[in-house]
Amino acid sequence: DHGAGAPPIGLPIDGAVLLVTDEDGRPVPRGTAGELRIGGRGLAAGYLDPELTARRFVDAPAGVVGTDRVYRTGDRVVMRPDGVLEFHGRLDDQVKVSGVRIEPAEVETAFERDPAVRRAVVAAEQTPTGGVRLLAFVQAEGGADPAALLDAVRPWLPEQAVPSVVRLVERFPLDANGKVDRQALLADASAADRGEEALTGEGSTLVERTVLKLCRELIGRADLGPEDNFLAAGGNSLAAARFLEALENEYGVRLRAPLVLRQPDLGAVARLVEERVAALAATA
Repeated sequence: DHGAGAPPIGLPIDGAVLLVTDEDGRPVPRGTAGELRIGGRGLAAGYLDPELTARRFVDAPAGVVGTDRVYRTGDRVVMRPDGVLEFHGRLDDQVKVSGVRIEPAEVETAFERDPAVRRAVVAAEQTPTGGVRLLAFVQAEGGADPAALLDAVRPWLPEQAVPSVVRLVERFPLDANGKVDRQALLADASAADRGEEALTGEGSTLVERTVLKLCRELIGRADLGPEDNFLAAGGNSLAAARFLEALENEYGVRLRAPLVLRQPDLGAVARLVEERVAALAATA
């Protein structure tokens, strides 16, 4: 458990060459995140698999002293001014949300800034419309409020990295290797969503039921009800654009995003749509 900071992994041993590089293998300045590449003393000749060796063991960047080959670790790190490396997750854990690459470990660190949070795990799943949403699973001291935890991380993260859902958990399921089983967490969340959907009102009017159905599909949350707010529930600008397009296709009314997103909840959005449909019918 590394608390609010990224875990340090120390300094290089004598004779080792550690580089932090961008996607093209160029060294990045200290304090900037990149991939850890290792060369120098102790570097292996490669794997038994020639293709894997070619991908992982590559030429060192021009001008690097002490090694002509380096091993691509796949670890995302930051080198501090004192030379100590901080671990910021695996590059293969990255997900793309609305066209933006997100590192789940950075989102987890944002949650762990809160002293009440013992640990956070962030997982990604596909929505029914083919998008991706983030879910945060948080171990916290008693009385923690998921909505408050979500509000606390917003200033630290880009819009696309803010999870759609925060769920409090007492413990994390582990896989056979002793690592957190993210798929088990997602499965539990999906089952909980289905249960909450059964308890959530389906809407008092046809328009309200349609609005709820569209939002559930776009945001990827089956538990949305008339009292939920589109943005607070995890909706972003891309989902909003698709929502407006779906409403226009369904009802023939064109609404501006700011007007819709200023509504206090989805029930109010449905009433706005009903008003516009009635006004359209009156002028027909």
